[in-house]
Amino acid sequence: MSGERGEPTPTRQLTAEEQLDEYGIPITLRVVAVTMGGGLLGMVLMLPLLVGVPLALDLFRTEPIVEFSNFGLFIGIEPSIALGIALFIVGGTTVLPLVFLVLGAFLPPEEPRYVRGATYATIFWGGFLFAFWPGGSLLTLALFVVVSLVSHWVYGVTLGYVLHRTIGIPQHDV
Repeated sequence: MSGERGEPTPTRQLTAEEQLDEYGIPITLRVVAVTMGGGLLGMVLMLPLLVGVPLALDLFRTEPIVEFSNFGLFIGIEPSIALGIALFIVGGTTVLPLVFLVLGAFLPPEEPRYVRGATYATIFWGGFLFAFWPGGSLLTLALFVVVSLVSHWVYGVTLGYVLHRTIGIPQHDV
C-alpha cells in the first residue's frame, strides 16, 4: 500500500493476540486436549445437579440410561447401566466438546464469548430430553425439564469458560 504521495505506508506487526483474532486458532492436539478437559470439568460440575436432585427426590430412573446404551449393540456389547453411564461420560468429554470447538465460533452471543457454551448446551439438551424423558406426573416432568436444562447450562458455560480462558474460542473463516 502507499501513502498520499506514493510513499510506502509502514506496516505494523500484529501482536500474537491480534493474529489469533485475525486468523483464528489452529486446532492442534493441545487445543483438542484442553477442549476435552473442559468437557470433563463440565461433566463433573453438572452431574451433582443432573443426578443428585432426582436421586434426592427418589425420581431417578435407570431405564433411560440402559436404553441409551443400546448404541453398544453396534459393536456387540449388551446394553447395561454401566455402558449407558460410560457412553454418557465419553460423549460429554469427547464428542460434544469437539463439536463445540468447531461450531462455537458461529453461536451467539457475541460477548461474553464463553456463554456460547450455554447456547450450544441448550441445542443438544433437546436431544437429551427425548433420550431420557422420565414420564410420570406433571411435577416430575417440570422438575426434569428445569434441572436438566440448568445442568446443561452448567456444562456449557464451564466448557465455554475453559476454552475462553485457556486457548480462546476459535473463529473460523468460512
